[in-house]
Amino acid sequence: MMRQQFHCSTRRVGFTLVELLVSITVTAIIAASVAATVSAVAVGMQGQDDAAQEVARLARGQARIADHLFRARMILSESTTVATLWLPAETFDGSATNATEYDTIHGNELRWYVVDRTNRVISMQRVSNTLNRTVYPLATDWAALRTTLAASGSLVTTTVLEGVLEATFRFTTFNPCADRRLVLDIQLDDDHGGMNFELGGIIDALQRHSDCQ
Repeated sequence: MMRQQFHCSTRRVGFTLVELLVSITVTAIIAASVAATVSAVAVGMQGQDDAAQEVARLARGQARIADHLFRARMILSESTTVATLWLPAETFDGSATNATEYDTIHGNELRWYVVDRTNRVISMQRVSNTLNRTVYPLATDWAALRTTLAASGSLVTTTVLEGVLEATFRFTTFNPCADRRLVLDIQLDDDHGGMNFELGGIIDALQRHSDCQ
């Protein structure tokens, strides 16, 4: 007689309460880790975006100053907060008329770079009348002229850089007939990165005014 043997097996279905709690805990830890990673990546990307925006702003400001220095004939005056540039408007074509005009400082050829600490900006000012051909001698008090023109509403102001906590033009002594370097030391406020840097450059070919000795 053959006997059939039957093996009974029991399979557990589902988790015990302890296993379920462990599983939930592990899942929560993993989820928190993923969330923290995503948050860190988001913050990092935001920081990179902010930094990129600040670099772009600084590049635009430097480009404007560099362009004016490239076209400038002289730096007419400089203090810790204001610098005056002379940008001849005439075409340098060798004609007698333009040669004479080129040697003359006219109102529409003046550019003032101003540190406005109250509004935390660096601005550039020029006369609003682009046809202003008023002639000024080299010995003009350029700071006083700017004040007079501003009081009469004759200046147009363009913001070059915002978020400036502190800024000053760097120089020891100034001589318009010899100095051709313009350097502006700037510290941005915390909302704009808090960086310290400098803007400016040099006039490659200083062309002295006829009044220079």
